[in-house]
Amino acid sequence: MDDLRGSAAERLAQLDAITASEEVSNEWLARHLRSTLQELAEAEPELDAERDRREDY
Repeated sequence: MDDLRGSAAERLAQLDAITASEEVSNEWLARHLRSTLQELAEAEPELDAERDRREDY
């Protein structure tokens, strides 16, 4: 089974297509979940800073 690639929206579409047509292993799902959560953890400080910048004081 191929790994998910591309933007978050592209990976979501790929995941929907794959899970609609076949069973996926827990190992495959865990690998992709870990990858996605790692990307989110790396992006959170930047997203938090942007949210703070836009907040009205």
